[in-house]
Amino acid sequence: MKKSNKIISTITIVFIVISFASFAQTEQNIKNDKNNVATVSNGEQLIEKYGCLACHKIYGPKVGPAYHGISIKYRKEVGEKAADSIAFYIKNGSKGKYPCHMVENAVMPPFDIPKDERMAIANWIVSLRPMKDMYKKNEEEDK
Repeated sequence: MKKSNKIISTITIVFIVISFASFAQTEQNIKNDKNNVATVSNGEQLIEKYGCLACHKIYGPKVGPAYHGISIKYRKEVGEKAADSIAFYIKNGSKGKYPCHMVENAVMPPFDIPKDERMAIANWIVSLRPMKDMYKKNEEEDK
């Protein structure tokens, strides 16, 4: 009986050590991934740099559709390829993709923006969630 308890204790300790090491490595990988958080905040800075807010708002339509609506549309339509699709339309422009936005027949012109910056903008857009989800998250954090 004592021998089996020692084995179980040893296995438990080994499992705990491996779990902790795995968690620590994951945390380190997140800290070392320069694109992890920077891309999202960089995307927000880039929409200001390129004047995107002249036609778009984050929540609610303007001349063009709201960014959170774009996020929902592309995540729903193309899933994991949402950022790639958004970056494509930033580069090539579009017309008629949002028939119910504020200005009828509005056109998204093509923008000659470097690919890494287009992707940073697109990844930031994809990261947006509807405001109701943000309220739910804040309510959960308050509990």
